[in-house]
Amino acid sequence: MDTEARTHRISIRELQRNAADVFDRARHGESFTVTRHGETVGRVLPPDPAEEAVMSAVDRGLLDPRDLVALPTAGESAGMPRESSPPGTRLATDALAELREEDHGA
Repeated sequence: MDTEARTHRISIRELQRNAADVFDRARHGESFTVTRHGETVGRVLPPDPAEEAVMSAVDRGLLDPRDLVALPTAGESAGMPRESSPPGTRLATDALAELREEDHGA
């Protein structure tokens, strides 16, 4: 996606006057750089689907936020070697697909 074409510069005053519209547009993928006297002071960004999924899992009690602290960051995990699954075990992708089918079939 071309994020540069979807990023807009707005002043704090514009944000104050049009906050609901700006956040609706951000929810639909647009980004905003907020300025004061021409200087960048902040950004309004669309929600990150991955972050939303994790927060939803925490809210539903499926994940404990304390467990998330111990996980490696994306940068840290990029250099980690992949471990193979023991013979005879089911792939996680297959297990997830089965769970999704159960959820949609119920």
